[in-house]
Amino acid sequence: MQRGKYQPLAFRNTLDYDANFVKVIVLTGLDNKQNPERRTPLGRKKRTYGTNLPGPRITYTTTTQDGDQQCGSSVQLPQASYFALQLPYTCFGLGRTPNFVDQLTVGLGSKLRNWTQLIPNSQIIVVPKPLNEPSHWKAQLFVTPSKLILMSVVALGGTCLVIVFIILVLYIKEKREDKQERLQESHRFHFDAM
Repeated sequence: MQRGKYQPLAFRNTLDYDANFVKVIVLTGLDNKQNPERRTPLGRKKRTYGTNLPGPRITYTTTTQDGDQQCGSSVQLPQASYFALQLPYTCFGLGRTPNFVDQLTVGLGSKLRNWTQLIPNSQIIVVPKPLNEPSHWKAQLFVTPSKLILMSVVALGGTCLVIVFIILVLYIKEKREDKQERLQESHRFHFDAM
């Protein structure tokens, strides 16, 4: 190798698109009976959801921009005692598809529960309580807004301002025409008055 032949280079990725994801965590739903009931500042009962649950199977299905079916499946915390420790949640990368997640299925043993039409770029917390009644399992959706939402609000606001400006211009024009018409009417000679 010759000295000075190789140079380190850096590439800055400036692609301006959102990569969508869905993050799911399944909790135990256990609470500590020894602690007194806690209240929020507004007086509502504070919810406790327990800790992350090892073993639930999480599957999602969505439609890509090309119209193809995209599926993914994972197990939450397949292991946590040796090698690299896993994250307490399951994260699915959806790519550039801005579509809803058509179906999310959470399974514990032989029990399954489906949720439909979930928003991408969100975190879903599932509380499977009671375990033997999947119809009572709760899911809470926490949305992470992206830059596209801000751009959409700006575009909507700009459109509304343009429409308001057009309405004002037409309103002022109509008022002027009405004033001129009244002025011409008052200057017109009425033969009926003779």
